[in-house]
Amino acid sequence: MTKYNNDNNVNQQVKNDFNKKIPNLKKYSTIFLALVIFNLLYTIYNVHYTSFSYKSTQYSSGISYETYKYGISKCEEIKRIKPDNNHIQNRKTNPRFVPGTKNVLLKNARILDGIGGDFIGDLLLKDGIISNIAKFEGDYDEKRRINVTDDTVIIDLKKKFVTPGLIDMHSHAGVFSWPDLRGTSDVNEETDPLTPFVRAKDAINPSDPAIRIISSGGITTSLILPGSGNLMGGEGYVIKMRPVSTLSVEDMGINYGINPEEEKEWRWLKMACGENPKKVYWYQNRMPTTRLGEAWLFRKKFEEAKNLFRKQNDWCDFASRLSSIEQLSSPFPEDLQYDSLIALFRGDARLNIHCYETFDIETMIRHSLEFNFTITAFHHALDAYRITDVIKRASSQITIATFSDLWGYKKEAFQASTRSPKILADAGIPVAIKSDHPVTNAQYLAFEAAKAHHYGLDEKLAIASVTSVPANAIGLNHRIGQITVGYDADIVLWDSHPLDLGATPLEVYIDGIPQFDTPVSVLTNSTKKNHSSMKNVNNENTDNTKERTASSVIIKNIGKVFIDEDTIIESNSSLNGKNISIIVKDGLVECIGTNCTNTIDIVTSNSPEVIDLNGGYILPGMIAVGTPLGLVEIDQEAITTDGFAPIIVDLDSEHRVIKAIDGLKLDSKHLNVAYKAGVLTSITAPLSSAVISGISVAFKTGSQTVIDSDETIIEKEAALHVRIGTPYKNDYIPSVSSQIGLLRRILIHALFKSPLRNIYNKVAKGLVPLAVHTHSKDEIASLINLKKQISVHGGDLQIIIIGGAEAHLLAEQLSQYNISVVLRPSRPVPDLWTAKNVLTGSPLTNITGAEILVKHKVKIALGVSNTAWTRNLAWDAGWILHNSKGGLHVGNIANFVAYDGNPFNLHTKIKLVAGGGKKDILIDPIQD
Repeated sequence: MTKYNNDNNVNQQVKNDFNKKIPNLKKYSTIFLALVIFNLLYTIYNVHYTSFSYKSTQYSSGISYETYKYGISKCEEIKRIKPDNNHIQNRKTNPRFVPGTKNVLLKNARILDGIGGDFIGDLLLKDGIISNIAKFEGDYDEKRRINVTDDTVIIDLKKKFVTPGLIDMHSHAGVFSWPDLRGTSDVNEETDPLTPFVRAKDAINPSDPAIRIISSGGITTSLILPGSGNLMGGEGYVIKMRPVSTLSVEDMGINYGINPEEEKEWRWLKMACGENPKKVYWYQNRMPTTRLGEAWLFRKKFEEAKNLFRKQNDWCDFASRLSSIEQLSSPFPEDLQYDSLIALFRGDARLNIHCYETFDIETMIRHSLEFNFTITAFHHALDAYRITDVIKRASSQITIATFSDLWGYKKEAFQASTRSPKILADAGIPVAIKSDHPVTNAQYLAFEAAKAHHYGLDEKLAIASVTSVPANAIGLNHRIGQITVGYDADIVLWDSHPLDLGATPLEVYIDGIPQFDTPVSVLTNSTKKNHSSMKNVNNENTDNTKERTASSVIIKNIGKVFIDEDTIIESNSSLNGKNISIIVKDGLVECIGTNCTNTIDIVTSNSPEVIDLNGGYILPGMIAVGTPLGLVEIDQEAITTDGFAPIIVDLDSEHRVIKAIDGLKLDSKHLNVAYKAGVLTSITAPLSSAVISGISVAFKTGSQTVIDSDETIIEKEAALHVRIGTPYKNDYIPSVSSQIGLLRRILIHALFKSPLRNIYNKVAKGLVPLAVHTHSKDEIASLINLKKQISVHGGDLQIIIIGGAEAHLLAEQLSQYNISVVLRPSRPVPDLWTAKNVLTGSPLTNITGAEILVKHKVKIALGVSNTAWTRNLAWDAGWILHNSKGGLHVGNIANFVAYDGNPFNLHTKIKLVAGGGKKDILIDPIQD
C-alpha cells in the first residue's frame, strides 16, 4: 500500500499509478469483448441448429421442442371453432347404436313430442334414431303409414300416449348408490370447499340398482352431479339410463362414440351456495361458515383461474407472433386443478348452481358478470319466482331446475310456493323439473311434472319441463328431449297420459333398445285410461275463487259421498240420478242426501254460502301418520323443533317416556298447508332416534291451542312408538337383537309388576297400540315372535308396523296375527340394506308389496315420509282411511273435504274444508 506524505504530492502520485495500469485494462477489455461476441454467435448457432436438427434436446431456454409444440397444439385447440350443435340436423345414425337391434314401428300412437306437439302418428325407430315420423290429421290413416322391412317389429299402440324419453338434469344416481351404505356414498368430497377438479364419472357405479328402477319410470338420460356440500363440487356427467354389457361408465356416457370435430362435447360443472356449504365447514371450523366467506372463496378461486386463463391467452398470442426460428422460454401455462374453470371461461362447460334464496341467486349472477362466465341453470332455486327480473340480468338465459312441491326442510326452502313453476314460465324463464335423486325418487319424475301442472304450469310446458327444456339446458337439444326425425330413439310408451295420477310406462326404448321386454300383447291391448284436461287450477285469487270462510254452507250436486268405511252414496246409481246435498249449519252436519229441501229452507234464512260441486266428491278428512307435524317446523333448524327423546334402557322407565302432546306447537305453516289439503288429523310421535321413542298424539291440524283439548286432541295416547333396526343402534343398545330384547323385558316386566295406568302395561295388554318403525322382514318376523311370547304371559300386543318395505314377504303371517302395516313411504324403494326386497311395480315387477298385503287381507294404511308431502296424501292413497273419527253423519261435527271431482285424480281441486279443529269452513283454499 502506497503511503502519501503530504497533500501536494497526492495528485501527481495517483496519475503515475494510473498510467502504469492502462496497458492491463486495455488487455482485459479486449478479452471481455471477444467473450461477448463469441457467446452471441454460439447462442444464434445453437438455437438455429437445434431447432431444425436436434428437436429432442433440452435448450438453455428451459423447454424442449416437444413441450413447445404441445403448447402450440393447445393454442390451436383454443382457437379452433367448435361445432355448433344447434346446427346439427337430420342425423342418420346414433353413435350409441348397438348392432343387431331390431327396427321398431310404433303405429297409431298419440304422440306428445316434447315441444308442444300433440298428434296421432307412426314412429320408426331404426339405427338407434327416430328414422321416420308419419303425422295424421284426426284419425289414423292406413294409406299414409310408413313402409318398413319384413324384420321390423310392428306395434299398434291404439292411440296410447308416447313421449320422448324423460331427462333428469339433477341426479346423484350412481354416486349415491342404493342401498345407502358408507361404502356406496361418493357424492361429496368434503375435504375442501373448492373441488372443481373432481369428476362424477370417476365415481359412478354402473351397477347401482337405482339406475334400472329410474329408467322404469321413463327416464332415459340423467345428468349425474356431485353433491352440494362444497362451493365448487366438481364435474358432472351425462349418462343414458340403460345397462351396457361392458359395465363401462364411458360406454354409458352420452358422448360415447361422437366425433368431436362434428359435435360439441360438453362438460358440466356443479357449484353450490347458501346453507349447505357453510353448514359443512362450520362443523370443520373453517371457511366458509357464512355467506360472506362463501362469496370471498368463490371470487378468489375465480380470480386465480382467470389469471391462468389470461396467461394462456398471452402465451398463445406471443407464440403466434414468433418467427420460425424463435421459441418461447416457458411451457404453456396450465394447472389441472383449474382445468374445469378454464373450460367454463372458454364456453366449453355448462354451469349448474345449487341455490335457493333470492340474495344467493343474485350473488352468483354478480360473480358471473364480474368474471365473465355463463350460468346455465340454478337448481332447486325455490325463491327464484320472487326475482324473475334479477335472473334476467345475467348475460344469457338461465334455466330454473326445481322441485314441484318439496319445501320447508330448511330455512332457505321455507318460503317456497307451489306456483313457482308457473310464475317463472309466465316470466319467460325456462323451467325444468328434476329429482335430486335420491332426495326424491327419480322413478317418479313424471309425477313431479304432473304436480307442477296441477299447480298451474301449462300442460305442454309440464311435458317440456322433463324433456326438451332439460335437453336444451345440458346442451343436448340436438339429439334428445323431443320426438323429431334424426333424434336418438329414446321413447316412452305410457299406460295413460303421463301427467295423470299413477301414469306408468309400459315400455321404455333407449337408443332404440326396449328396456323391459314388455310383451307386444300388452302394448297392443286396447285398454287405455281416459285423460281429462286440467281445470283452471292456477291457485290465484280471482273474484270467483277467493279463499274465504263461512259458518254454514249448502253443498249441492255432489257426485259421491264416502260416509264411512261401509257406506258410500253415489248419485248416479243408488239414487237414480238424483242430486245429493249436504247442509252444514254452525259447524254441524244438518242433512246428507237428496231430501234436504226443508233443511235448505231453514238454513237459507241465514244466508249461507252455496257450493256447487258439479259432480264432485265428499271425503272424511284424511289422517297423516309418520310426520313430525306439530313438533317440527324447519327440520334443519333445531330451535324450531321440540327436540329429541332421551335414550331409555331400564325396565322401570315409564316415568321417562315422553308424550308428544306436551310439545305440540299449533297454527304452524306446515299444519296450515296440511289442513288446506284436506289432512284434518295428524298422529304425531315424539322426535327420537332411540328404541323407545315415546307416546304419539292424535290431534286436529286446524287447531289453535291445546288448552281447549276437547276441541284439539282426538287421542292423547294414540300409540307407544318404538324403533327397531340398524339406524337406531347406539352405545347403550348396540345391536338389533338387544333392541328386541329390551322391548321384551320391558313388556313382560310390565305385565307382572306395573300398575294398569303404566303405559307399558297398557301396551302389553293391548289397550294402547305398539307402533314399531321398521322395514326389514327379519325384524318384522322377530316382532311376530314377540307378540306370541307376550301372549303366553297373558298379554295381547296390538302391533302396527310403520315403514314395512319388506312386509309383503310376511303377508300371510301378518294377517294371521292381525298386525297392521302403515306403508311409509307409500311407494317404497330399496334404499336401505334392510329394505332390499322391495317391489317397485310395473314395468319392473308385476305386483307391488301393497297389493300382496291387501290380497292377504292385511290392514294397511299409507304414511307420509316427508312433511312437505303431507298435502299429497290423497294422491298417494287412492283410497280412504277407514278409521275416520265418527264418520260423516247427521248431528256430528262437520269433518270432511269437498272436491270438484275424483280426489284421486291430479286434475281435481279442493273446494271446501270443514272441521279439522277450525270452527269456520274454509272455501276455495289456496295451496302456496
